[in-house]
Amino acid sequence: MASLMLGLTSVFLGLLAVLFHEMGHRLAGRWLGIPYDGRRLSFWGAFPEYRVDFGPPVPASIPVILAGPAVNVLLWQISLSILGAGRGDWTVFFPQVAFLLHLFAVINAGLALINLFPGFPFDMGIAVSQIFCRANGLERPGEGSLPERLGWAGAFAVSLAGLMMIGRGLLISGFAGLILGFLLLTMLLDFRRRNRVAGILDVEGLSPWMEPVPFLVREAMWMQEVILRGFGEGKGERFPVAGEDLSYRGELTWDRARSRSFIQWEGVRVGDLEDLPSGPAVDWADGSSQILEVLGRAPEGVPVLRGGRVVGFLRSSPLYLAATVDGYLDGHVLRKRGDGEAIAPEFALPRREPAEDPKQQSREGEKSSGSA
Repeated sequence: MASLMLGLTSVFLGLLAVLFHEMGHRLAGRWLGIPYDGRRLSFWGAFPEYRVDFGPPVPASIPVILAGPAVNVLLWQISLSILGAGRGDWTVFFPQVAFLLHLFAVINAGLALINLFPGFPFDMGIAVSQIFCRANGLERPGEGSLPERLGWAGAFAVSLAGLMMIGRGLLISGFAGLILGFLLLTMLLDFRRRNRVAGILDVEGLSPWMEPVPFLVREAMWMQEVILRGFGEGKGERFPVAGEDLSYRGELTWDRARSRSFIQWEGVRVGDLEDLPSGPAVDWADGSSQILEVLGRAPEGVPVLRGGRVVGFLRSSPLYLAATVDGYLDGHVLRKRGDGEAIAPEFALPRREPAEDPKQQSREGEKSSGSA
């Protein structure tokens, strides 16, 4: 029972250290103006996806990346300082608290140390890739880069260490190592899939993947009409709002629509609403990494703007499906939907010659007999 409680306490303190680690990233990002995806800040931590959490490769993004380990080092020193100040006094009467402080210090030191590993998805690996991309004028690290390969090696090493611990009877530590290795492998697979999506967008652009907007709200529409035809029919939780010339004016969410009863919206047009928020949207001139950043915040889909006008809708699911297919086809990008030229030969169907029309054959026979 004591071993189980020790394991649960260690897991809780580890998750708490990860939470403070991610809060360091977020606070530094806000202070320096680097975008950081707030939805990923959770009790389980977050994967700092390249240019999704830390923005473009600019000098200010490096302090944001290193802010997480810096917070862990600070917590490590604070825990040791409290222990040093209480030696021989209250720690004698509360040894459990002293043990937890010591354990929290060790966890923070280990978390800061492991993030110095120059491979994905650790912070030093992200920083190395940022510096490399900035020096070479690249937008993102390519698939098979050195930080990614080091990340794969580190993930398999952690998983193997977990198996060895289980073999030696250290069940809690061993299963913790296996879980950590599984999480690292999942993060690396997610990074590779995002990289493939970015490559597809670089090759094809936005036009093959755009869809019609599920429900485009005009400023002249009545709010009751929007509630019935849009939210009532389940077409989404938020819709883009456009003017008569299709210029983007913001978005209308279900939370805003249900702020009043249906009767209270009688006689109110969408254009009468004040302070419509500008929701996530993709511009036609955005790069692939910027598009991934926006889709990370709204995977269900975002409007596509061109010259400030709404021209289409972009969802993340078709892009990720194409990236999965691209992985199975060994890197051959499907340039168009239904295009069979990019399919590898072993997956392609044998070509069949078109059957000849019997009427055409009879006509050719009549012509040949007439000429004879």
